Amino acid sequence: MNNKPMVKKNPVLWWKIGLCALGVLLIAGAVIYALVGRNGTNKGTSANASATSAAAANNTQKTPGIGELNWAKDISKNYANSNFVFVILPGNADSTKTVDQTVTGAIEKMKLDGAVADVLTLSPQDPELQITADRLKITKLPAVLLLAAAGSSAIIDGNITETRLLQTYLTLQKTCAPGAGPGCCPK
Repeated sequence: MNNKPMVKKNPVLWWKIGLCALGVLLIAGAVIYALVGRNGTNKGTSANASATSAAAANNTQKTPGIGELNWAKDISKNYANSNFVFVILPGNADSTKTVDQTVTGAIEKMKLDGAVADVLTLSPQDPELQITADRLKITKLPAVLLLAAAGSSAIIDGNITETRLLQTYLTLQKTCAPGAGPGCCPK
């Protein structure tokens, strides 16, 4: 005689165990995807406006390593009443003139939104121009550095258009926190 108890293998029970294990794996995968997806960055660019806006959002950053430069120190004194400051890093004379006109047009539209914005154009002979470009990893001049009173900034280089400047302004405006600076979030 065999003293082992008889165990029936119930196929429904094994299916339930398998489905529970699969559910746990799916939930764990979704949690990991959500955590990684929020911390990841999109590096794609495209010609359409939404992709340009996303690229502007990805360029938004705290400005590293330029605080000790003379032009950066002067911004807080000379532009204390501004919500945004466009810093033009010049290229050749013609391209810098075009960028200056583009920035002026963007500022006029920003003023309609209640923002106070100013322009600072670095001198092509200023040795800090190259230091700034190197530290911010800007390889193509002219470029525009948009600084917000709240401390966030964005770099616009390459094809600098009024649309790109305004999209970057709107992106930085969204990153402002009320009370972060004088009039940071215009109404």
